[in-house]
Amino acid sequence: MTIQLEFNDTHNFTGRARIKQKSELFSLQLIDRQGETVRIHAKFDRAAIEKECKLDKEEPKEFVLDVFALGDIRRHVLPEYRYEDEIELHEIPDGANLEFRLKVISRSVDASGKILAATGGRVRLHTGSGDEGSGEQNQGIFHPKPSTSIGDRIWQVGWDGQGDFEVFVHADYFHKFVDDPLFAAHVFPEIVRSVATGILLRFDSIKDIDEDSLLAKWVSFIQQRLAIPLEGEEAAHLNDADNIDRLDLVEQIVAAFTSQKWRDGKTLIEEIL
Repeated sequence: MTIQLEFNDTHNFTGRARIKQKSELFSLQLIDRQGETVRIHAKFDRAAIEKECKLDKEEPKEFVLDVFALGDIRRHVLPEYRYEDEIELHEIPDGANLEFRLKVISRSVDASGKILAATGGRVRLHTGSGDEGSGEQNQGIFHPKPSTSIGDRIWQVGWDGQGDFEVFVHADYFHKFVDDPLFAAHVFPEIVRSVATGILLRFDSIKDIDEDSLLAKWVSFIQQRLAIPLEGEEAAHLNDADNIDRLDLVEQIVAAFTSQKWRDGKTLIEEIL
């Protein structure tokens, strides 16, 4: 289980190649969206990607597309003998943003499961409304940056003094475990706790949060996906709440997050056990 991520590292410390976000290598376009069903057309040039990334064309491998939606991740294996595919996604709420990551995974006996190449950031869906659809990055709910400057801590949330934040993860830990369900189970609940604490203790009112900020996306995520109101009549009690009451609400937010069913209908803990 991986919650929406955007990888902003410019150097790859894992030895895997970077798939450049160019339309001639890989592109996605929306076919239609009806109710909670989304149909997408994917085009990809396996030979060109292998050549660009200097991959051994004789090594068995599969091209996998990770689909990120509302904190969930879905895995779609692209066909081996075609250059295009139609992908149908279900249970995607109207208005939910979709992001994608393409990975090339080894299926050789000696290195089965190893990621040989991957896009360096999120690929945004081309809707035909001016978006080039060639892999522009789009910021998700979770936004970790590999860091070599947070000492022996696994993660750190740094606030910028202007009401927004960044999430840093120990670079070695990040690159070793980012594709492992353990990463989400260990790191994300504590990041949720830290960010929720910032929302409730750093601001007198949710209205003080910049609507274009990453933090505003978290407010929407908490209210819409976790069903915990932070503004409006249902959250009127927060106006007079003291810090203890606000910290109790933080614990409710973390509990709601960890009890959510994500990939394959499992909670974070269920996926690693």
